[in-house]
Parts: sequence; structure tokens; C-alpha cells
Amino acid sequence: MSTVAIVACATYEQDVLDKKIKDVCILGSMPDVSGKKVLLKPNILSDAKKETGITTNPAIVKAMIHLLKEQGAKEILVGDSPGLQGPAFSPRNCGIAQVCMDENVQWVDFTKNSTTHAIPYTHGKKIQLASILEQVDMIISLPKFKTHQLMYSTGATKNLFGLVPGLHKSPSHVIYPTREAFASLIVGILTTVKPSFALMDGIIGMEGAGPANGIPCKVGYLLASTDCIALDYSQAVIMGYDPMTIPIVKEGLKRNLGSCPPSYPGLDAKDLVIKDFLRIEQQQVTKFFGSLVAPFLSRKFKKKLSKREERPAPKFLPEPCIQCKRCVEICPVGALKLVNKHIEIDTSLCVRCYCCHEICPANAISIESKNVTTDVLKGKK
Repeated sequence: MSTVAIVACATYEQDVLDKKIKDVCILGSMPDVSGKKVLLKPNILSDAKKETGITTNPAIVKAMIHLLKEQGAKEILVGDSPGLQGPAFSPRNCGIAQVCMDENVQWVDFTKNSTTHAIPYTHGKKIQLASILEQVDMIISLPKFKTHQLMYSTGATKNLFGLVPGLHKSPSHVIYPTREAFASLIVGILTTVKPSFALMDGIIGMEGAGPANGIPCKVGYLLASTDCIALDYSQAVIMGYDPMTIPIVKEGLKRNLGSCPPSYPGLDAKDLVIKDFLRIEQQQVTKFFGSLVAPFLSRKFKKKLSKREERPAPKFLPEPCIQCKRCVEICPVGALKLVNKHIEIDTSLCVRCYCCHEICPANAISIESKNVTTDVLKGKK
């Protein structure tokens, strides 16, 4: 049985956070890092200011660096690759770049010299991953406690998708068009990368239309484990989901990559459930026929099958739109275009990957759902 440590923490004040993170990492059985070259992988979906709750808070990264130094790590690296990473990207807005400079640790550009890997559970498909993986002894995932429009919740396992450099990510949604297929890809990456540990920033989380356009909310917990699937299982419990309805958790357990339900030293995650947490509305899984037959069909027909999930297409709101065209650039199927200062969508092409929603800096894209959009518009929060 895996252990997931959960420690209450209500502040990002550095002195308090340093102690709390040490406590939760010890409880979570963080492996020995002495003499090791360690890569920290925060969640930097977009380089947004820390107040938005989109990224792993820089104070979390700093506290983890402090602990690794104290525990004798030989070298510490920090890196991530947002979907529209430009040349020489550095996470300045969110504050992580400053942390790297202050702590004299290297920020790693994942787009340089990426390498091809065959990913398990994907019918022999290959994908690009950051070459730094072959140069470090340990990888530590630093996810953010957040909802996710496609996968219902993001977490320690989904955070590893950031090891796929830049625009190599979005085509994956065409190749793996259903929630189940995409979960297989993410769990395959977990198997390939083999992270040693995960620490989740749950002090301020995100509810509603995550992972980029939701609502920051006080959660007040740090979670840590050597088992990414068990940690994500625990996050789902706290959010109020049945963890077995979270595609990545279900797929991970199917592949015997997690031990759940985990043990919780001194408490039970069920006692921490946030009763009024704004979750993503869940839908039925892809039809059995589609899941079984889709890998052998043409890409065009796979897209038609994926629509059996009846995922809603994104809607583009003209008033908040700043016409930055990031959504157009990231769309893997070319379903979007800017016409007369307004984004138009071809819903027959759209694969409902929600990459556009994730990347939008102006909250100008909505995903209609009973439990999220309607409640927010009614002023629930």
C-alpha cells in the first residue's frame, strides 16, 4: 500500500513553507537525494502571475530547492515547457525564473535536443520528450491542485505531459482523441519517465473551469508521495470525485502503477473533502466499440468516434478576446481562425481537446457544462 502524506498549510510565507514541506516530504517517504542530480518539474501551463493559481507557486519551488540542498543533492535543475513556448522561454511572470536565479539553480529549456521515445499503452506510438531526462538521477513532479476540462482533474501524473516540448503536445490530442486514449498516453509517459517523488501545491488550488480559467480557491494542504497515481487519487477524493471516474487514475491502477486506496499517516483524505468544490461535469466514457476499434481506423473516422462522448465544443466570447491568436496557433486540427476580430470555430473539425481554453490569457473561451459554467454565471463564487 502506498503512502500519501497530507499536511495542512495555509500560507506561502517562506519560513513556514520550508518547515511544512520538509514535514510532508518526510511523511511521504521522499527518497534519498544525496549526491543526486535532481530535476524539479513544476506546473507552468502558462507563465501567469502566481495570484491566478494557474502555476505551481514559486515559494513551493523555492522550499523544495531548500530541502534538496539541505539533504545533499549534488545538482538541482528546474524546467517545464508550456504549449506555446517561444525561443529562450523563461517563467518570469510566475516568479519561478527569479527563484532559479536567487537559488543559483539552472532553468532547463525542454525544446533543445528532445529525443524520441516509444510510449507504452499507445499501440507503439512515439513521442518527443525532453532530453534532460537522460541526464538526471531523479525527477520530482511539483503539480498544482486543479480541475481540468478534459481529464476532470490534473495532478502529479498529468504534470509529466509538460516534458513533451512545446507544440509537440497538441497533436497528441488528435492521435489520442478520447479521454481514455489520452489517459493511456499520460500513464505511458509516467511509465517512461519514472518520477521518484511528487509534491502537490494545494495551498491555493483551482476549481471550476480549470486548468487555466477556473477560480482560485483556498484548499490549505500540501500532498506528497512516491506514488503519483496514489497522490492523484487523493486529490480526487478531496475534490469530491469518485477517484475511479478520473481517467488517469483509473488507467494507472489498471496498469498496476499505483496502490490505492493509499494510507494517510494520521488522517483520512475522506475527512478533507471540500463539499462545495466546483467540479467539472463528468460524462460517460467512450462507447466500448469506439475504444476497441478506434486504434485501427483512419484518423478522420477516429475523430467522429471521439464525438460520441458528446464533449461540448468551446465557445469564443468576443468581448474579452484580445485577438492574440494563441488559440489559433495551438489548435492541432486547424479548427480556429480569426475573422473580423472574432474567433470562428469549425465544430466539425474540433476534437474537443480544450488546448485553446488552456492557453487563453483573457478568459475569453467557455466550455458549457451544467456544473461549472452555469454555476459560475449565477455567481456561486
